[in-house]
Order: sequence, then C-alpha cells, then structure tokens
Amino acid sequence: MKKFLAIAAFLMLGNAIAAERVSVCAKYRTNSGWSKGYKVDAALYKGTELNQATKSFDYNAFSSYVVIFWSKTNASIIEMDFPWLSVIGSSGKERDGTKWEISKSTTLCY
Repeated sequence: MKKFLAIAAFLMLGNAIAAERVSVCAKYRTNSGWSKGYKVDAALYKGTELNQATKSFDYNAFSSYVVIFWSKTNASIIEMDFPWLSVIGSSGKERDGTKWEISKSTTLCY
C-alpha cells in the first residue's frame, strides 16, 4: 500500500515524467459483462517511467500503461496490450487480472 501511495503522489505531481494526458472512455470486465463507460482523464506512461517513479522493476519496460486516478488515494494502473490507444478501444489489464477496454473516443461513452 505504501508503494501505491508513493507512486500516486509521484505521478500526480508529475515529477520528471513526461506523461501524455488524455480523456478516455474506460470500461472494466465484470462477472456479468462490461461495466458502464466512465469518461475520465488518464495519463499514459511507459513501463520505464513507472519503474523510475517507484524505484522498482515492477512494470514491464516495453509496455505502455494507462493510469486513471479515481481519487487522491485510488488509481487503476492498466498495462495495455498494444502501445497506443485508438478511438475504437484498446484492451489491457490490471495486475489483479481485471480486464479493461480503453478508448480515446468519449463521445459515445456509456
């Protein structure tokens, strides 16, 4: 938990990491299908940037990550299957196995 709070504080302050900020439509997989869409602001990071922020090697250096801050102490860190986001949606998953669909198009986010 301490490591998560440290990364959240570091990333929110934007210390020396060049993240791309983007509005996205995010949905996660539930037992009964996909959740509703959430129009949220997210930050795009490379695994190397997250490793630098956490002073660890916990993240795949060759992967791209979407970080969604739900609050100051709660964030979803999603490893993307492909290194880019599209308007039709890109898949990824969190460490706990939760699957996500992230889209750069927020017009039809439901």
